[in-house]
Amino acid sequence: MNQTELIAIIGKTRNDGLTELDLSKEDLEFLPAEIGDLTDLLELDLSGNLLIELPPEIGKLTNLTRLNIRNNQLTALPPEIGNLKNLIGLYVQSNQLANLPSQISQLSKLNRLNASHNQLTELPAEIGELNLLSWLYMASNGLGDLPLEFCNLSGLTDCYLQDNQLTNLPSAIGNLTGLTELHLDNNQLVEIPSAIGNLNNLKVIYLRGNKLAAIPQEIGNLTNLTWLYLGGNELTTLPAEIGGLTSLTGLYVENNRMAKMPPEISNLTNLIWLYLDGNQLKELPDEVGQLTQLIQLSLRNNQLTELSREICSLTNLVYVDLAHNKLTYLPPEMGQLTALNELHLNDNLLRSLPPEIGDLSELIDCFLSNNHLTSVPGTMSNMESLERLFLSDNLLTSLPSEMDDLVSREIVTMSGNPLSGNQHQHEGHTH
Repeated sequence: MNQTELIAIIGKTRNDGLTELDLSKEDLEFLPAEIGDLTDLLELDLSGNLLIELPPEIGKLTNLTRLNIRNNQLTALPPEIGNLKNLIGLYVQSNQLANLPSQISQLSKLNRLNASHNQLTELPAEIGELNLLSWLYMASNGLGDLPLEFCNLSGLTDCYLQDNQLTNLPSAIGNLTGLTELHLDNNQLVEIPSAIGNLNNLKVIYLRGNKLAAIPQEIGNLTNLTWLYLGGNELTTLPAEIGGLTSLTGLYVENNRMAKMPPEISNLTNLIWLYLDGNQLKELPDEVGQLTQLIQLSLRNNQLTELSREICSLTNLVYVDLAHNKLTYLPPEMGQLTALNELHLNDNLLRSLPPEIGDLSELIDCFLSNNHLTSVPGTMSNMESLERLFLSDNLLTSLPSEMDDLVSREIVTMSGNPLSGNQHQHEGHTH
């Protein structure tokens, strides 16, 4: 769209008294001063253009409630942006903004601000004056810290600060008691202030990919928390107070340095998803058997030597991943896990399987490759839901005749075993 066409559209919009104008994806490189004539405008969409600046006349659109300028090439916002007193939503993500003007504090009705995917290294202290701001998205910038005034955003409910360079959080963050979601993945955080325990409305907190060596015990005060993401840190254990998170349904502590889990985990009786992959766990506390609502359990890449009977009592489990551990045997009680759909036991030290494995009648995928199995029980033929059975790279010379049907249906993968001649004719998949 050329400038003549654009000015004509602006004129028609003004003359017709329209309240919305969509100029998105028009390859606009320049916005004329005439845009300031649209004083009746409530919504303006300039997204997906090539704009490098906004004219100061943008500040004349004082009735504007929604301004969308995402996906342009803006390096700054004009100070006149502060004149948009009725603005409720401001969307400036995916530009090249190096800062936000202090006049942003004048947007007293602002409820949503998205400035993600820019080049912001700091936020103006004046941002703390946006008392009605409830949704703040500042992901994927270069923020190194937050101004103390940030903690004055008393209306904030959803805060997205992932993929920045934050090394710490202000201790006054505990003032943001309206927060329900806090996203801090992929920063440089080395600690979390104890004041986090004041955020008693928090339901979700993401802390993955930081440098945390410990979690403050005050985390146990977050009794409304339903999701806790701690993966990719340097944690060696969790505080006993974790047991206070009685509403928790998902706990993710994968890829840390966890050597043990606190027995107080038994209090998390609403837990459905527990992911502890990539740690240094040699065992789990017996109390894990009290997590009776658990549906998914992942312990891949640890140092477990046995599958505890307590885990085998968790009969709601649908998904269990114990691959890449040091398991040498499975207890017969594993046959109690009759709801299992998917079982990962590959890359362990298993030499045999209990006959009770055949009781897993709902199992669809069973991964047993790269163990030391010299035989498998014929009862596996009872696994009537089985669609894939991976037995590659074991020490099997044959399969029991009861499994002929599974083999003929090409459900069984057997490559990398020292099979006898007649068994080679029925290997099923060989990949």
